[in-house]
Amino acid sequence: METVEEYLAAQPASNRIALERVRKIVLEALPGSEDAYSYAIIGFRFQKKFVIYISGWKDHLSFHGFSVSLGNELVARYPEYLKLKGRTLHFQPTPEIPESMVKELVLARVAELQIML
Repeated sequence: METVEEYLAAQPASNRIALERVRKIVLEALPGSEDAYSYAIIGFRFQKKFVIYISGWKDHLSFHGFSVSLGNELVARYPEYLKLKGRTLHFQPTPEIPESMVKELVLARVAELQIML
């Protein structure tokens, strides 16, 4: 695989639908950002820096790149949707994670990197 589209096409239907939805939300939350196939998953570049990554796995989907402290804070706020493993937030394709939550995760990660919006 070499593109985001190829990565998504290789996902099971439920993962693909959820990842496409999250992808759209991330791109809307970060005007001027772009996605790219990076580290064999989907990364989002904002102001020339990769700020967050998403991926699909057999039994979960993931957000990558958070510090452990921010990850713990987000899991405590959204225990019904998120689980933390290292610096990775796991979630399920269903139920859909709220759009507002995805935006909050992205903006928290951007703030953590001290990138100005």
